[in-house]
Amino acid sequence: MAEEKTEEAPKKSKLPLIIIAAVVVLALAGGGAWFFLKGDSSEDDEKAKAKTSAIEAIPVYMAIDTLTVNLKDSRQYLQLTISLQLKNTEDSGLIKLYMPQVRTRALIILSNKKPEDVISAEGKLALLEELKTITEKPFTEKLEPIEILDVSFTSFIIQ
Repeated sequence: MAEEKTEEAPKKSKLPLIIIAAVVVLALAGGGAWFFLKGDSSEDDEKAKAKTSAIEAIPVYMAIDTLTVNLKDSRQYLQLTISLQLKNTEDSGLIKLYMPQVRTRALIILSNKKPEDVISAEGKLALLEELKTITEKPFTEKLEPIEILDVSFTSFIIQ
């Protein structure tokens, strides 16, 4: 009898195949996690723009010390305090620097008012507009006008 010799091929280990499969699965899981955590970049851009516009929308107010003047052709006086709403904080530094001019301009406008000019609501609104206009004017020839968004009374007394 002839003996047939059959050699069995040595069994190959499945360990390298398992390692490669595990690396592929981990890479896919990591990529998926990054994608979901990172999110859409356009959404991030929109959020950043919204945050920036929200910061820009925060009002910047600057109080002007109380102003007291004798009203024209009268024994009455006007005492008021105003606040300026500025476009940005840089303008508040400029207003502080030129505060004597701001107060002088306001005092000149106020001292030329008669009591009947400022008692009515329309007169008060007109006065606010005048104060805004004179404050926006450049303080020197080299400076640009300051943008005042609003002027508000914080105190208003006529006696």
